[in-house]
Amino acid sequence: MTSSQRYLEMADILEAELAHVPVGAQVPSEHVLADRFHVSRPAARAALQELERRLLVRRVQGVGTFRRGRVEYVISAHVPPSFSETVRLAGAEPGARLVSCGARRAVEQERSRLGLSAGAAVWSVERVFSVNGEVAAYATSVLPRRPLLNLDRELGDEVSLHKVLRRRYGLNVVRARYRISLDVPPQGIAEHLTGGSRGPVWLAESVNRATGGPYVEYARTYLRPDVLDVTFEIEEETP
Repeated sequence: MTSSQRYLEMADILEAELAHVPVGAQVPSEHVLADRFHVSRPAARAALQELERRLLVRRVQGVGTFRRGRVEYVISAHVPPSFSETVRLAGAEPGARLVSCGARRAVEQERSRLGLSAGAAVWSVERVFSVNGEVAAYATSVLPRRPLLNLDRELGDEVSLHKVLRRRYGLNVVRARYRISLDVPPQGIAEHLTGGSRGPVWLAESVNRATGGPYVEYARTYLRPDVLDVTFEIEEETP
């Protein structure tokens, strides 16, 4: 058996065993695995790296390797375009940290998405989201400054943007258009999202409107696939 076959066989065995290991529990170290399977440390390390690629464990340098649990993140017409509400519906605890909120002129892409005229002012809101205490997403939301004149006073850490829009401004926000792709985040966003590592993540672009009203948000959200199991639900429209 070749070394590559051996570490893959080890990974398959460990994957079956991890099904019975609680999320967050520490898994055996390279040294323990090397002794158990009678292989070299590099082979044991390769097996753990394979489990990490399968999104089953997370490795914390200098601390150890831990059983990973991903949270289902459902995108559908029946789930509001709110990160916090979506995570709560999955039975997990969301968190939010406000990075910045400021007014500026909209660029051409933002004007096109939101149907704004040249020179229109917008709010630019940047936030970092977490799931059960672990960083999971980085989002930029662009919203027309009018009629949201005091939005910067309403937002803060652990404050839901969509709750503010609903309760303070009477806007019930729904998805109008949605696009998702694999992308590599810019370095500045990667620092917030993954501590600087720039592997591929989901990039979700969403244009949201008020029910029966105008477009109110253009959002770009980077979602970590090792934390969130992104699921799309597409249903046939009822005639």
